[in-house]
Amino acid sequence: MKSRAADGIPVDVETMRRSIDRALVLRSQPLEHAELEHLEALLRGHIEVILPDALERTDRLWRGSQQWYLNRSTLGKIANNARFGLGDEPMRNWVQVSQLARDCGWLLERHVEAAGERS
Repeated sequence: MKSRAADGIPVDVETMRRSIDRALVLRSQPLEHAELEHLEALLRGHIEVILPDALERTDRLWRGSQQWYLNRSTLGKIANNARFGLGDEPMRNWVQVSQLARDCGWLLERHVEAAGERS
């Protein structure tokens, strides 16, 4: 399923889901830095594509409502997490990639819901 983010960039939902799923099963295997780097780059790219749409949808909510506050705080956390790169510690890198996968999943879930409402 392909939809578009607010700025017209295509959102490939299935590719995003595969990236998220792959990142979330990493711990069952030895941690390889090259794979972590690859997944981190993919997930950050997905977040960069879909985050502006989520921010735009949130800005249409009543400012000060509980939903607006929860969305804005979560989106701020996601944007902050996406700024961090990988380091030299394998466990920290796994945690970073896992967090990006969960963040990407949160964004994707809301994007798919919104795309369904627009159809």
